[in-house]
Amino acid sequence: MEKIKAILFDLDGTLVDTAIDMILALEILANNNGINKKLPIADYRPYISKGAAALVHALFPELEQGDQEQLRQQYLKIYQAQLNSNNQLFNGVSDLLSLLNQNKLPWGIVTNKPSWLTLPLVQNIRTLDAAQVVISADEVGLSKPDPKPLLIAAESINIDPHYILYLGDAQSDIKAAHAAGMQSAIALWGYLAPEDRPERWLANFAFKEPGMLAAELNKHLL
Repeated sequence: MEKIKAILFDLDGTLVDTAIDMILALEILANNNGINKKLPIADYRPYISKGAAALVHALFPELEQGDQEQLRQQYLKIYQAQLNSNNQLFNGVSDLLSLLNQNKLPWGIVTNKPSWLTLPLVQNIRTLDAAQVVISADEVGLSKPDPKPLLIAAESINIDPHYILYLGDAQSDIKAAHAAGMQSAIALWGYLAPEDRPERWLANFAFKEPGMLAAELNKHLL
């Protein structure tokens, strides 16, 4: 950890709790397609880090892939319309980012969320304004676990990937970090599913809450 010169973060489930807005959008999609019921947030929360396709598949598992893709596009339009209704930083994230800013440790965001959803979300939360780089998968043409988005972020902040820590809440985040030659950390407060086995992801670190990462950094920054 003492060799870390920058930190890159996943967005949903790591920095920002987007669960309420994403699942309310899924509920509207369900109602628009003949499923009139309230969707428990806890039941669908674990699918968020796997993307919109996973959320739609969880709701309509019996549909063919082409039909699911049409519903995914409908879902994204619904979600975009209420994008910033309930978003908030996870507890402890603001303090963690303040620590990085105060110590002039560069940080940024690398997400599989498309840029037309990422940028309005980031711009709506003032604490995220200090990010030195924000990379969305559609800007790169490849999504995590491919390392390219992380490598482009590293190039943008001009820091060797070996000295960068990438923090995320999905196995694809850890795979991308390793493929990029970065150190990896799991945000255990994120959208992990009951069947996930993060202890098998071979991450360099795992933190139960943002304050644990801040405490670890403090050992080397102060």
